[in-house]
Amino acid sequence: MRSIIMARFAASCLIVMLLSWSAVDRPALAQTSAAQLPIAVVDVQGIMRAAQAAKGVQDQIEKRREAYQAQVSSEEKRLRQAEQDLAQQRTVLAPDAYQQKVREFQAQVADVQRKVQMRKRELDETFAAAMNELRGALVSVVAELAEQRGIKLVLFKSQIVIAEKSLDVSEETLQRLNERLPTIKIDLPPLK
Repeated sequence: MRSIIMARFAASCLIVMLLSWSAVDRPALAQTSAAQLPIAVVDVQGIMRAAQAAKGVQDQIEKRREAYQAQVSSEEKRLRQAEQDLAQQRTVLAPDAYQQKVREFQAQVADVQRKVQMRKRELDETFAAAMNELRGALVSVVAELAEQRGIKLVLFKSQIVIAEKSLDVSEETLQRLNERLPTIKIDLPPLK
């Protein structure tokens, strides 16, 4: 929904710019360099992918995901063995005792599934929190850059159809962001 509103806003801005284009004295506009225009374009998605802090967060999350996967594999192996043992006990145990063992086994499987879901949720929430921190720092950097350069309007590059390359401040924004926030420490519970 938010992206639809932003897309409509960008389209409205573009229409207004195109309609006002005919009213602008083109020779005077040609003399105005892009550096003098109070508009900038930022590739937020590209910066969020390329930032050092984002890469560090992804590495930390991936390492933890691999550790969790190793634990899950171990649990799956244990459960397969328990299932085989249970199948062998079927002929030896009384039906009531066997059903009790089946219920215990099913409870173990459900417990492992709950743990897997909890760990996935932890990783997702941790990643989202880290990306929100990065996004906040990015907005701060863009605001600082806009203030220093007298930029009155900053647009998302993804919402722009055509823009002069000199309006794009993404590289400088990325450099400043990497200086301001080179890493993000994520807090994950210790492995169990």
